[in-house]
Amino acid sequence: MIVTIHQPNHLPYLGFFDKMKKADIFVIHDDAQFNKHEFQHRNRIRVEKGWQYLIVPVYKKEMSINQIEIKNHVQISKRKWSIAHFEIIRDWYKKAPYFSTYEEDLRKIYEKNYEKLIDLNMNLIQFLMKAFDLDKKIVYSNGFGFKSKRTQRIIDTVRAVGGDIYLSGPAGRNYLDTSLFKDVKLEFQDFKHPIYRQCYPSFVPNMAAIDALFNVGKMPKPLDDQGEFYDSEGIMK
Repeated sequence: MIVTIHQPNHLPYLGFFDKMKKADIFVIHDDAQFNKHEFQHRNRIRVEKGWQYLIVPVYKKEMSINQIEIKNHVQISKRKWSIAHFEIIRDWYKKAPYFSTYEEDLRKIYEKNYEKLIDLNMNLIQFLMKAFDLDKKIVYSNGFGFKSKRTQRIIDTVRAVGGDIYLSGPAGRNYLDTSLFKDVKLEFQDFKHPIYRQCYPSFVPNMAAIDALFNVGKMPKPLDDQGEFYDSEGIMK
C-alpha cells in the first residue's frame, strides 16, 4: 500500500494532486511547523502579465499549521479578504473555459467564515479532489502522537496506516535518511508538469491547481501519461 505525506497547502499546485493520485493513503501533515515562507497560507494564480500571490492573512506564530488562526478583520479594497480573493480569482479566470462550471462551489467556500487556516485549506483541497475525481483516504498526522522526528517519523506514519511503500516528493532526496528504509520501501515522485492552454499567452507552470481546472477541466490528461499537450502559446501539439 502506497502512502504519501504532505502539508495542507493553500490552493496546492498540480504536483500535490499528482502525488495524491499515485498513493492509496494521503496523510495530511497538519501538525508540521507553520512556515510563512512556504505555501501554507499562499499560492499563485495566473494573471495577464505573469502571476500574482493570493495570501491568506494569518497570525504568524511559531506553532503547528493546524493551530494557525486567520485575521478575519483584514480587508482588501474595503472588502473582507476572502471575498476579495474570490473576486480576484473570478476577474482573472472568468473567460476560462471551465470557470463557470466550478464558480458557485468556489464562491461558497470563500463566503464561509473560517477561524483557522487548516479548515479553509482543507475545504479547498477537498473541492479540488472532487473536481479532479480523486477519491482517496485522508488521514491527519496530529492523531498519531509520535515522538520520533524527521525520517523515522515518516516511517512510523507509513507503518501506522498499514503502508509498505512511502512516496516522497523529489525534494526528499535532499533530506531523507535512506538507510532507515528497510521494511518500508522508498519511492520518489517523478512529476512532469503538463503544458496546457492558459487564459494568457506564454505558459507559466506551477500555478495553483485551479488554473488547470478552469482552463482544462478535471485532471489534465498528461498526468496519466496520455492525451495531448499544448505548447507555450496554447497550440495543441
